[in-house]
Amino acid sequence: MAPPAPWSLQTRLELAAWPTAPGVARGHVRAVACEWGLAGLADTAELLASELVTNAVQASQRLPVSAGQAAVPVIRLRVTSDGACLVVHVWDASGQMPVLKDTAADEENGRGLMLVSTLGKDWGCYRTAEGGKAVWVLL
Repeated sequence: MAPPAPWSLQTRLELAAWPTAPGVARGHVRAVACEWGLAGLADTAELLASELVTNAVQASQRLPVSAGQAAVPVIRLRVTSDGACLVVHVWDASGQMPVLKDTAADEENGRGLMLVSTLGKDWGCYRTAEGGKAVWVLL
């Protein structure tokens, strides 16, 4: 499925693929949702952005290191809105597409996409022209 078309309200943020990236993404998404008059979506958008960025950090850590590549991979966060809905997009350089898993209650990891699927109106992923992939969620 193709991502939703871009809307008039947009913001972009590049982050180093470090463990601090999810927290930075949470703060950015919350601030933007409130600034755009969508404070009612802020909690959910913040949580789902954090989950997607966490997945992107983990995918970036698995990338092979090659000459000419940045020492720390980059993650790109993009948030778009039409004034009523938000779409959170997270790009990373890994070409490995995410898989929604059925996780057991006692597992420590693997619930991120389940949260995205449950709390978002729709979600998906796509490969990008620059390489890598983007995962998006509509709220």
